[in-house]
Amino acid sequence: MQQSMTHKTSIIAASRYQQGARARARRHERNERHQNGGGTTMLSSKWLTPACLSSLGSNAGTVVMSLWEFFPEQMFLARIEGGEAFVIEAVNPAQQAQLGSKLTWVGKHLAHLLPSPFGDDVIAHCIRCMEDAMPVRYEATCCLLDQEGKQRQVRRQLLLVPIANPLGVLTHLLGIIHDSPSNTCTQHDSQALEGELERRVMERTSELMAANLRLTYQATHDCLTETYNRRHLLELADNEFRRSVRYDLSLCLMMLDIDNFKTINDQRGHLAGDQALRTVAQATLAMVRDCDLVGRYGGDEFIIVLPETDIVGARAIAERLSTTLMANGKLSISIGIASRDHEDQSMDELIHRADSLLLLAKRNGRNRVESTPYFPTTPRRAAGAGSVPLR
Repeated sequence: MQQSMTHKTSIIAASRYQQGARARARRHERNERHQNGGGTTMLSSKWLTPACLSSLGSNAGTVVMSLWEFFPEQMFLARIEGGEAFVIEAVNPAQQAQLGSKLTWVGKHLAHLLPSPFGDDVIAHCIRCMEDAMPVRYEATCCLLDQEGKQRQVRRQLLLVPIANPLGVLTHLLGIIHDSPSNTCTQHDSQALEGELERRVMERTSELMAANLRLTYQATHDCLTETYNRRHLLELADNEFRRSVRYDLSLCLMMLDIDNFKTINDQRGHLAGDQALRTVAQATLAMVRDCDLVGRYGGDEFIIVLPETDIVGARAIAERLSTTLMANGKLSISIGIASRDHEDQSMDELIHRADSLLLLAKRNGRNRVESTPYFPTTPRRAAGAGSVPLR
């Protein structure tokens, strides 16, 4: 239907030119002018003689249709709806290739087809073309962004041709766009382009920052328990050890694991074992302070570093954690706690002592807290110094 309409419109246009060619030529000669700075030209049609049009005969419409379909330049047909309203009725294949889908543009105002500020000037020249009933050629430099986001400066030429119905009333405008490379760009276009580039840079920067945060989290945390992984935990623990030595602060390290964890995996499956690990991690994170460090050391073993905490405070946290897990998750844990001695040279020494105390808790029946022998003695202390069974 669109092609038929365009075919008929083109024949009407040819007929109108044939009937009034001489009159238009005289009128064009009187009004022809060239604005050196503005890039606008009112076109003369001296070449469009009646003899020339007559030689085309009934093939005029076919010629126009062939140009529409195969001419490499971008072309559009806009319907005049009065005032400044110009509605796109059709775009040729070359224009459609630039736009992607003609359905996106057909039926829209002409301003949607051409980027600002070029589009604003085109609307003004459409009005002029309509009022003067004469073809108009407009030329300007545009700064565009291609599909890769790169700046492209073009010298854009636009030819506007008025089309009338059999009654002589202008109903449509035919537009032909030609782009050629340019080395100049107006200040307004440059500012618009810079704004668009800045927006894209900020958007891309935000995406990269979010991606970096995700990568940093993945590189420093255990994916199952969402606690620190072993490498990052030991890095942070070393920092806390050096700080405690420098300022002579107390420091405790707690090592724990889940009692009978292998039995959970063997009898209830590894998904149940994973859930047990997550339960312990979540309870531990909820129990400690923001400054404390919680990480998965390996398997079902966790390490908790407690800065500026003595053995009494560390033991209170351990017993409260063990009681909470037993009450809510029906999980028992064994815990070994070591505090920093003045003779310690590295965090590895605390880890070694806490690991030995954890093994002692296992040998003494599990579900226990074992610590260095600075904890006050109690009636229920077992063979290991500082050990208290959890019941």
